[in-house]
Amino acid sequence: MTGIPLDHLKRLSPRDAWGNEATAFTPWLAREENFSVLAEALHFMDTEVEGTERAVGSFSADIVARDRDGYILVENQLEQTDHTHLGQIITYLAGLEGAVKVVWVSTKVREEHRAAVDWLNVHTPDDFSFFAVELELFQIGSSPAAPHFHVVAKPNEWSRHVSQRARQLNESATNDRQLRYMEFWEAFGDYLTEVDPSFVRRTPSKDYWWTFGIGRSGFILQVTAGGRDHWITASIVCNIDPEKLAFDQFDAEKEQIEAEVGEPLRWLRINNAKAWEINMIWRDVDPMDRERWPEYFAWYWDKMQKLRKVFTDRVRSIDFDALKARQVSSGQEGSES
Repeated sequence: MTGIPLDHLKRLSPRDAWGNEATAFTPWLAREENFSVLAEALHFMDTEVEGTERAVGSFSADIVARDRDGYILVENQLEQTDHTHLGQIITYLAGLEGAVKVVWVSTKVREEHRAAVDWLNVHTPDDFSFFAVELELFQIGSSPAAPHFHVVAKPNEWSRHVSQRARQLNESATNDRQLRYMEFWEAFGDYLTEVDPSFVRRTPSKDYWWTFGIGRSGFILQVTAGGRDHWITASIVCNIDPEKLAFDQFDAEKEQIEAEVGEPLRWLRINNAKAWEINMIWRDVDPMDRERWPEYFAWYWDKMQKLRKVFTDRVRSIDFDALKARQVSSGQEGSES
């Protein structure tokens, strides 16, 4: 005999729970508590749903969300996958810039469509990632039904890595300096693969910097390795704020931000440039010292985590129009006085 009562797991049709895809399932999935279940199955971090039925080119995506790297587009079907939805998914690629994850949710992924998703993951630019997910619905006894997201296809890290390396070897413009940095960042990518399940392998940088998304276009999380000047940094960089509106907003919160980070930051307004930067720096280190790479990579990871925690929500909530209006209003008041 067992020590606890047992019952059998029953598979239900998703149509039993959601009679209509557009009016029932999509709004349900877009709710934070439900979308987080899908995000967990896919190892997406810091997700936030922006809206449903959002225009992307000539089509509309069922759900548009963001995570720490960029956009997430979700296409839903309460039936098996079909060619029409595959065509829409490919069309989305022309309608967005930056890193994009495309998630195709259906009740059954046909084999030819699973193969198509695998092909897209291997042959499209590294900023794009594709996932095919089967929606299942289960019930035990008379308990409430529970949805389950079964990941059928996702980026194949090894095949993508192999194809990237082949492309790198064919790039004739790569010099010795670039090769050293590519080797350094590739090793850091190996480290990220181990510590961060949401990291999607991509081509390592040829330069002394490597960038990552932080949830909003125009803002990046950047790590650098100064081989000549002997330093490494982790930074928040913005390249869409020539008037320094967001920088000044953050600077007004400097004391609170540094308290949350747990250490002082370098605040680089860079008045004669379009971009600005807020960073942490470790001086007098040689990034090309292989024996210390694990130490450097652990430092990067610690600082990246701190910057993401403190800045992600702040970056997403910046309202440039409101800041601009406040600046204009302040200037007018100053001139009247």
